[in-house]
Amino acid sequence: MEQQRKNYQENAHKTLDDIFKGIDSLEEKLRSASKDFSENMEVNIKTMKEEAGKLNDKFREVCQSNSDSWKDVSNGFERAISTLRETLANTWKKVKE
Repeated sequence: MEQQRKNYQENAHKTLDDIFKGIDSLEEKLRSASKDFSENMEVNIKTMKEEAGKLNDKFREVCQSNSDSWKDVSNGFERAISTLRETLANTWKKVKE
């Protein structure tokens, strides 16, 4: 069980890193976009960064949770990460349109 928890934490950390890189990449791409488009997307990026920060806090909860409660905490983390991934993917779609 402890090894499973450790593996989960490592994978969760990698996922968080990937999300932060994706947000940074999106922000870089928007710097070269038209002003109107860029201003609208900046709001989305700001929101995603805020959500990513909350997700980082949830990750700390996962890491600090005891072996009895980490499954419950990790379920909340999974839901939050799924929502943020979806938002990031949808925003990339808008950029590519």
